[in-house]
Amino acid sequence: MKEHEIGSQISVEQHSNGLGRWLQGVQHVGVTVDDMRKSLEFYVEVLGGRIALMGTGFSGSVLHYTLFQKEEIDAIQNGVSARSLGVPDVRDGSREALDVCFISFGNTCVELLHFRDARLDQNAPNCFAKLPSGVGHANASHISFHVKDDVNLNLFAKKLEEECRRRGITNVICNHVVHVNSHEERMNLPLKYAANKFWNDPEYFVEGYSDSDFGDFQGWSLFYCKGPNGEQLEFNQVTRKAKQHFDRARNEYNEANDTSFEAPKSRTAK
Repeated sequence: MKEHEIGSQISVEQHSNGLGRWLQGVQHVGVTVDDMRKSLEFYVEVLGGRIALMGTGFSGSVLHYTLFQKEEIDAIQNGVSARSLGVPDVRDGSREALDVCFISFGNTCVELLHFRDARLDQNAPNCFAKLPSGVGHANASHISFHVKDDVNLNLFAKKLEEECRRRGITNVICNHVVHVNSHEERMNLPLKYAANKFWNDPEYFVEGYSDSDFGDFQGWSLFYCKGPNGEQLEFNQVTRKAKQHFDRARNEYNEANDTSFEAPKSRTAK
């Protein structure tokens, strides 16, 4: 599968003038949410993250221009209001305010951003409507969670939806790998259709697909899922040949940038 081999065509200059040696990995991935309470329940109680920092009601001109200066300039140059470009007014706290929460997942953090009416509290809805989160949209973002290798990813997808429904978080929806006409039909599919596994798994064999030549991606597996605010999430595992490539790349990164990152692993072997 030639598409899977594109990485081998990219030449990395060993003595480039890049700034990688000054970095130490990804610190967080951020998502703006409409419902902070529901988001905290999902990322902390369902997925097990730990709150690192949280603050509510932030405002001020320094904050405003830190976040939105480019959009403010664009509005001036195009003769439109900054609000039409999705800019809340957090200049002085009289109109809108920002709530922020950093949630640690060990190897990286998820940041929740929430812009709301300054007269209300952090349980108010975000001041702008949701944007499409499907990854087909340019600039759409997603958060990918690394599931432990010994977990059945198909079963994990089922349990994730069940746990969210038990809590009343009904908009957490996990994609499956075959066509259906309704969510009821999707939820009644056999377990084997929950996760996309890039290898021949006899237990979860998908006719005409599982015996494909996955090349360097052999061992990659994932499912896509909408989060509690419609944000795009992914849950993935990296095993077999794919894991070898990630391990190699991590070792090369550590060597080039004087870091010492290790592969995600359980505290005790099972």
